[in-house]
Amino acid sequence: MTISAQDVDRFVPAGELIPLLCSVAELTGDRTLLADEFRPRLELEMIAIPEHGGLSAEVAEEAFERVRNALKRHPASGDIGGQTDLSAEEIIDFLTNGAGDYAGLMKRELGEPVQVTWTKDEVAPERDFVVGIVGAGQSGLAMARELRRLGIDYVLFEAADKVGGTWRWNTYPGCRLDTSTLAYSYSFFQRRDWRHYFAVREEIEDYYIEFAEHEQLLESIQFNSEVTRASWNEGDARWELDVRDTRSGEVSGVLVQALISAVGFVNQPKIPDFKGLDQYRGEKIHSAEWHSGVEYRGKRVNLIGTGASAYQIAPNIVDEVESLTIFQRSAPWMLPAPLYEAEVSPGRQWLMENIPSYYRWLRLWEFWHSTIGKYALTMADPNWSFTESVSEPNQRFRDALVSNIRGQYDGHEDLLGAVIPKYPVGVKRMLRDNGQWARTLQQPHTVLVTEAIESFDEEGIRTVSGDHHRADLTVFATGFHGTNYLGTIDVRGRGGLSLREHWGDESRAYKGVTVPGFPNLFCVAGPNTGLVAIGSQTFMCECGINYITECLRHLFVTGATAIEPTRDAYRDYVKWIEEGNRGMAWAAVPEQSWYRNASGTNTVVWPYPLLTYYELTRSVDEDEVVMTYPASQKASA
Repeated sequence: MTISAQDVDRFVPAGELIPLLCSVAELTGDRTLLADEFRPRLELEMIAIPEHGGLSAEVAEEAFERVRNALKRHPASGDIGGQTDLSAEEIIDFLTNGAGDYAGLMKRELGEPVQVTWTKDEVAPERDFVVGIVGAGQSGLAMARELRRLGIDYVLFEAADKVGGTWRWNTYPGCRLDTSTLAYSYSFFQRRDWRHYFAVREEIEDYYIEFAEHEQLLESIQFNSEVTRASWNEGDARWELDVRDTRSGEVSGVLVQALISAVGFVNQPKIPDFKGLDQYRGEKIHSAEWHSGVEYRGKRVNLIGTGASAYQIAPNIVDEVESLTIFQRSAPWMLPAPLYEAEVSPGRQWLMENIPSYYRWLRLWEFWHSTIGKYALTMADPNWSFTESVSEPNQRFRDALVSNIRGQYDGHEDLLGAVIPKYPVGVKRMLRDNGQWARTLQQPHTVLVTEAIESFDEEGIRTVSGDHHRADLTVFATGFHGTNYLGTIDVRGRGGLSLREHWGDESRAYKGVTVPGFPNLFCVAGPNTGLVAIGSQTFMCECGINYITECLRHLFVTGATAIEPTRDAYRDYVKWIEEGNRGMAWAAVPEQSWYRNASGTNTVVWPYPLLTYYELTRSVDEDEVVMTYPASQKASA
């Protein structure tokens, strides 16, 4: 393929400068593109990502000119591989401006091929060992792919009839990512032909179907299969599973040596116990249970909630309903994102198609600035005395977001008291803002209700002041039982110990993965691995998978039948997580959110930098695990 000078001049200015410098340097070997004056200038307290990586307009223009000239001198594009002596490490050093601690993490995120260093056939060829995975969403599919690479037998149970997880179940209007599409995709299965900057649900579901087909995973998935019970058999060192066929209701037993939960924490819809709800005669639906038969066009609609789902649903139905009444407990904080609903520009498409590794460096760049993210802006200062923020940087963050909100309500200032949150930025999940929420609230047939709901009756909702809001359809965008992790499965560990009873309302896991008393039970995207101000959930998933495979390797190499964390390691880890969370906005003030359980404990969010979790999940610390051996071997811990 040959690219013309005219196309270079036309499309290069549409690119992100730092990824352009990296990808064209890799393509051409031109080290002048990585000159020190072009290194990005990102700050820890970034309210917004600076244009051109923080370079001045003059320096940025010089950099763009060098990119254009380099491409014109090297018009032939093709696969990268041994064409230059410019290493990925050298380019990563440029992109991160010398953040050497992150070099290994960033190379992995770039999508450099990771060679398999061991397989089961090499370390335990005679051992019968089957792994059960629950859930064929993002985490379960990635886990299955890694087990297949290592030659470990597995079976993946999925309650639905196809893969996709949350992107299979949630079909409500407007459902899409609220993180960058590129950064959300797997590091090891990147693609360049995404249609949107923030992918719509259908795109993501198709991506997982394509991934499952590409990795030959479908043949090992049991669809329409819901795991309802898992019991650890001490004598045989295996998990006994009850698996229900979701079509026939028939239950069958399955035996596996290890069990991996990939169910996530947004799979149990939550509807508050409203008084009189059973009397309501209109249609009612939770956002996660939306289906094609839901009738909203021309209807009076009550929408309960102003979180992520409501924020997507409301703008996508407001122009087709007779009336829309939104019930708000607290206003959401929103990060400006003008391209939130936009399709990828022709310029970006051209760069993706014609500069071989541009999409990889663009993904890495987006991942890098999300790694820095808003972490410093959401750290709590124990000496800060104001209630609307948790530190001076957090107050500046608040001021910037408030200014953006005010600019969207010109002529509708009466709404400002309701749409500006009273709590600090970072306490709850932050949404993406392209102005559509403000447009929705300003429609003449939209009503924003901030009073508490008193009760339902046959026709609608009555608030505590006595106001009545009739509706033909009520939509519950009321979230999930996020702290009830693994709540759909009756899990029994050593001695019949119930995981539900062990956890109570406080689900925890060592490194977000393992629990004492539950041998060979592993969680992907487990407790306290959720992210608020930094990073990508995909990254946390991939890290957890690495730790699980290290645990399995340890089992095979040592000949042990089971592995679990020591109780001391588990307690110390939980204490460390709590200490970290207390220093962040989301736990520093007593504001209710889905991150907290009934007693106010945060069991969802990861409170430290991404690098910390990456390093934690690289290997097994033998001092912090208990190994169980066959009777013929001496037990040790």
